[in-house]
Amino acid sequence: MAPYLGNFALWLSLCFAVFQFINSSIKNNNSILQFNKIAVNGLLFCSLVSFFSLMYSHVVSDFSLINVFQNSHTTKPLLYKISGVWGNHEGSMLLWILVLTIFNFFIFKLYNQTNSKFVSKVLETQALITVGFVLFTILTSNPFERMDVVHTNGLGFNPILQDPALAIHPPLLYIGYVGFSAAFSMSIATLSLGNNEKILWYSYMKPFVMAAWTFLTIGIALGSVWAYYELGWGGWWFWDPVENASFMPWLLGTALLHSLITVEKKKSLQSWVLLLSILAFLLSVVGTFLVRSGILTSIHTFALDPSRGIYILAFTAILGGYSLILFGLKSKKHFNNSYFSFFSKEGSILVNNILMVVVCASVFLGTIYPLLVEAFTNNKISVGEPYYNTTVVPIMIPAILVMGIGPMLSWGREDKSKIFKKIFPSILLTAIITIFIFLFYQTYSFIGIVGILLAFWIISNSVIILFRKKENLSNGMIIAHLGIGLLILGITGSSVWQEEKITQMKIGNETNIQEYNIILKEINEIKGPNYLALQGNFFVYDKNKNIIAKLKPENRFYPIRNNFTTEASIHTNLLRDLYIVLGQGNLNDGWVVRIYYNPLVIWIWIGALTIFLGGIVSMNSNLKKLQRLS
Repeated sequence: MAPYLGNFALWLSLCFAVFQFINSSIKNNNSILQFNKIAVNGLLFCSLVSFFSLMYSHVVSDFSLINVFQNSHTTKPLLYKISGVWGNHEGSMLLWILVLTIFNFFIFKLYNQTNSKFVSKVLETQALITVGFVLFTILTSNPFERMDVVHTNGLGFNPILQDPALAIHPPLLYIGYVGFSAAFSMSIATLSLGNNEKILWYSYMKPFVMAAWTFLTIGIALGSVWAYYELGWGGWWFWDPVENASFMPWLLGTALLHSLITVEKKKSLQSWVLLLSILAFLLSVVGTFLVRSGILTSIHTFALDPSRGIYILAFTAILGGYSLILFGLKSKKHFNNSYFSFFSKEGSILVNNILMVVVCASVFLGTIYPLLVEAFTNNKISVGEPYYNTTVVPIMIPAILVMGIGPMLSWGREDKSKIFKKIFPSILLTAIITIFIFLFYQTYSFIGIVGILLAFWIISNSVIILFRKKENLSNGMIIAHLGIGLLILGITGSSVWQEEKITQMKIGNETNIQEYNIILKEINEIKGPNYLALQGNFFVYDKNKNIIAKLKPENRFYPIRNNFTTEASIHTNLLRDLYIVLGQGNLNDGWVVRIYYNPLVIWIWIGALTIFLGGIVSMNSNLKKLQRLS
């Protein structure tokens, strides 16, 4: 029953989306508000029914559906039965559509007596996007397709994806990706309206951009957490093309957010904001293409028929061609010729914008170029960490310097001596803390010095601004900047001072890393709900021979999928992580053990959470502003 209901609701979603598009595009329609209310609510209701019908099918293990059969099993824990709904291509498209209709609903809530033409145009564009994705799902990726022969059990779910962080990672990413669709639609509406339409479009746009950027931030962070403890190599980022697919819209979203502040305060950069709104969403759709096209080999991708990727690529080309041509024709009326002083808040935002776009272009080139080379020459090349470190890092350094000083500056030109007086306490504090850090670790490197200086430059400026009552700044923005500083601190520490040790250990053997002594006490066989595992029991002693932790990494075997995975065990404090991975081995030869000493890595996660909290605070203040416009 549930599959039939879900499929019927999916087709109804298409009908309501088409109805919304037609209704919103008709000019001088006195009933547009009433009809759009029907279309928007119907679209949201049907997408909810369709999505939860698939979820119900997964929970009850309805193996009459191909989607459930290929991605579930009766022994799978409930959490992963639920997350398995969006852990595959077809189900993830239903989630994408659901998030799209939720944003569509909130756009409809913007209607008032003065903005009906603007909101109708926004809803028209949103409906077009929705039609495109619903059609794609129905025609190429229907999750409600039935099995010819119903089996008593399924094939299971990729064990490496059975993780709490990854269970909530995709929905958060999708809020980010799809949130930029609202900015895209508002940009199209703004460009389409005549000069007589005096709508504060940027005030309507900002809360949606803030929501998209905030949830994209925490979504990327959770993906990094998962990579850190699930993949077993002690790292949290490795410039995977699919990681880049989420990072690129985040970079443009960062530039877009800061530009919107300038538009609100100075009415400058309007055409630039409209362009960034278009590009941020187009990059989100390009990311969808990369994940679903089958052209990438990655643990993050859905290995699929490339014809599905062709559909998304064609759809992206249609959206991109229309929007960029419209921008080229209509953006002049939003162009402002005002002069920007470099030593001003708007000047620092402009510089930072340029740097963010250059970084995004560098990442885009590194991601796309190997695909183009393979497509045209049939030769495979790889673009890895050395390329990104030599291109992205040098560009980010001045961007971070500007980020630290920007909030200190005033709108308009400011005297340089006053600027120096404002930033001198931060310079002094940064220098003192940097010296203290390097005296503590007693190792020096150029990257380490630069990283620590930049981290505490941002942190000290943010803390000083938060404690100054005179600064008329958004607390949310400053909290987010503080989070960036903490993030840089964690990245620097874990990159510069990380130590790795790979050894063969038998029961009773011991090894050392830094000031810690680690003994393998025993190996136990354990049984999980859907796996078997060898679990190591490691005792960790400090230099005073006090036991500080008992770490129990596992080497798991999933019989249903015939897969082996490793589960790292980590002891964390504010200064470092001790990270142990148990590899292959036996009683006679011992086991391969990989041990990492990762300094300051927890500050990456604290920084990401702080950025997220800053985004939430800013979202709240922007929603209050939006309510005043209603």
